[in-house]
Amino acid sequence: MKTLDLDMDLEFFLSKVPLFSSISISQLRDIASCFTSMEVKKDSIIFHEGDLSDSMYVIRTGAVLIHSEKKEGSLFQVELKRGDFFGEMALLSDLPRNATARVTLDAMVFRLKKNDFETLLSGNKHIGLFLSRLYARRLSSGFEKGIRKPSFYSVSSSDSDLGLSHFLYSMSFHISTESHKKVLVVEPHLELESILQKFDLKSVACPDQSLFSLLPSNLYKANDFKWFYHSSGFSVLQVHKGFSENLVPVLPLLMENLKTRFDLIFFSLAHYFGNLEQQAVRLCDKNMILINNTRPSLEDVRQKIHRLEEKAGVGLDRVRVGVSHLCGSHGIPRDELKKELHLSETPQIWVERSDVALKDQMDTLKRFPVKGPRAIAREIAGVRVGLALGAGAARGWSHIGVLKVLEDHGIHIDMISGTSMGALVGAIYAAKGSVDHLKRQTIDHFRTKAMARKGIFDYSLPFKGFLRGKKALNLVATAVNQADFMDLLIPTFIVSVDILKGEEILIETGDVAKAVRSSLSLPVIFSPIRHMGRWMVDGGLLNPVPVNILEQKGADKIIAVCVENPRPRLQKATKSPGIMEVVSRTISIVHGRATSGFAGKSDIVIYPDVQGFAWDDFHKGEILMQRGIMACEEVIQEIKGLVQ
Repeated sequence: MKTLDLDMDLEFFLSKVPLFSSISISQLRDIASCFTSMEVKKDSIIFHEGDLSDSMYVIRTGAVLIHSEKKEGSLFQVELKRGDFFGEMALLSDLPRNATARVTLDAMVFRLKKNDFETLLSGNKHIGLFLSRLYARRLSSGFEKGIRKPSFYSVSSSDSDLGLSHFLYSMSFHISTESHKKVLVVEPHLELESILQKFDLKSVACPDQSLFSLLPSNLYKANDFKWFYHSSGFSVLQVHKGFSENLVPVLPLLMENLKTRFDLIFFSLAHYFGNLEQQAVRLCDKNMILINNTRPSLEDVRQKIHRLEEKAGVGLDRVRVGVSHLCGSHGIPRDELKKELHLSETPQIWVERSDVALKDQMDTLKRFPVKGPRAIAREIAGVRVGLALGAGAARGWSHIGVLKVLEDHGIHIDMISGTSMGALVGAIYAAKGSVDHLKRQTIDHFRTKAMARKGIFDYSLPFKGFLRGKKALNLVATAVNQADFMDLLIPTFIVSVDILKGEEILIETGDVAKAVRSSLSLPVIFSPIRHMGRWMVDGGLLNPVPVNILEQKGADKIIAVCVENPRPRLQKATKSPGIMEVVSRTISIVHGRATSGFAGKSDIVIYPDVQGFAWDDFHKGEILMQRGIMACEEVIQEIKGLVQ
């Protein structure tokens, strides 16, 4: 029988586990009541490879080794520690365990049984979204070979005239041109060949008759299907309208064969929801719906999403919602849509009001910042690049040099995470996606020490910090044009610290300038700022290079920039250091020690040579930017290999 103390301890503990961090306290209380605790000794086996799946586990204390062994040797091996969870994938796939869990250090684990886990997943979309992104990252890094990659997607719309074909074919184009994946679009509704020709699709012969080998011989006829091909590499299979209903009972057989030749198969379901559409939704790994966001359409959209979710069933982020701007002149703001429709995240804009969308043509331009169909394509293809910009005060100007090289070489960044000075540089860059704009708004203002002091330093009585921080706040607010996070052209995530609770805080909504000011609050130097009901200080105290944030947000490739070298050069003491030097070196030591764990989670780490520069050398921006350029140029070929 669990005690009240254990329940309260479990609620608090689960709130710190990333899997449950987005859930309200009241929900956590209900979830905690479903867990049971287990004390397990070293070398004990929690489950064996091949066992039936009946539970998932969260580690409270100790360590657990997850490993798989076959005749040919170990397939994968990882040691999990406090706060990690395991066993959930087998529950989702309903397959036997694909690994053994062995305790390597006496452990307490919390156990959640299968029925409770499924109830938890169906009632909390944030958990499904988190798991979906986690597994996407694992798949791209080869971490867990037992996970099945999503292959089948249904794509539908809440109404006609939302640009579904424009979105679907543009997305297929970008997947084909930015990855090696073979893409097929199945069209059970689009009958006019002239429509396909608008998208430069050419009629071709069936590429492989064996794709229909599993269909009953009395059912399949060659003229029931037509094939089309686009020069970018994707194919379209058009199903004769009268034959669509015949596909319902044999759709699993057709899908089984299609998967042998194509990596990704999209079923274009338009705005219908008949027997064929319901069967496709049930069978697909993911289901995407393009919605009209005008207020008169809200209730209809809500019902259609609900029908999709009911048919899709329990799973990882099974239904994904995007917005079309082709209908109506005034739409509901996306953050309000998230609340109204109870979505797991703020919906992206999949179709903008552009000439190509209005004419129902394909968008083939490689625009940056990345958005619309191309943004979704890069996510599905597993090629999204995340950039983590670390803390470092004035030395963070070197981040601008790194961005300059990436921009010059056409390396498109899909998301940015930033701490302290990395938050400032990242947010201003994300506002326009332009290094020229970033440089004009920052280091060009501080070409001399006097200009830097005038533009940044607003001294106060040092009860909370030497500087008020209002000038820094105004600098960012002007540079981002008073932006909200929703206004940024590149998704950006900023890390701060609640100084009273000692907790890391992720900021991704609201006023951008206040978020950056929160992350900039170097203790003693800047006064803490009250934001989101908390007293915030420098995010670098707990997370100097926020790579883990990009992992959580689904980045496939991660580039990190660290200006605090974990192995600083030794310097001879010439005189007693002053208070500002003591503060500066203290922060560098804290940041340097805290950076030790991020490198292993990054694909590439860039270390600009900025040693010898002081925290307040804001007037040396040109030199520091050059150091970033030099460091990035050294690894640019490696970066190109990573993203291409």
